[in-house]
Amino acid sequence: MKYTGTLSITVGWGDCAPSGAVYYPNYFRWFDTAMWKFFDTAGWPLRELEEAHGIVGLPLVDTRAAFKGPCRLHDALEIETRIAGFRRKTLEMTHTLTNSGKIAVEATDIRFWGIRHPDGSGRLKAEQIPAEVIAYFGGG
Repeated sequence: MKYTGTLSITVGWGDCAPSGAVYYPNYFRWFDTAMWKFFDTAGWPLRELEEAHGIVGLPLVDTRAAFKGPCRLHDALEIETRIAGFRRKTLEMTHTLTNSGKIAVEATDIRFWGIRHPDGSGRLKAEQIPAEVIAYFGGG
């Protein structure tokens, strides 16, 4: 795909479990932040996508991570985020987190192109991702 977003993080005290290692939910918080930054860096921030296409963000359908190495207090981390592919109503994003140049975590998110359900229930509904969006991000 066309774009790669990068997010730098320094592990803080509040990010760690009593053992001194990063408490695992923080990785998923960072991956979500990296996703938002990805769209900002690519020149089409999610807020603009929401306004232009009536979506309500890109809700998460599935996420998974493979933990390959530890991250601890004061470590300087880098997350590279990209879109790995598009389906009709979903997109797959990958996050590669490195610590001192070594892969520490590899993660994948599946997100859907969500709009408010027309029945007024407050639910979201998956819609087809517009071709112009797919083309913009290098998927078409």
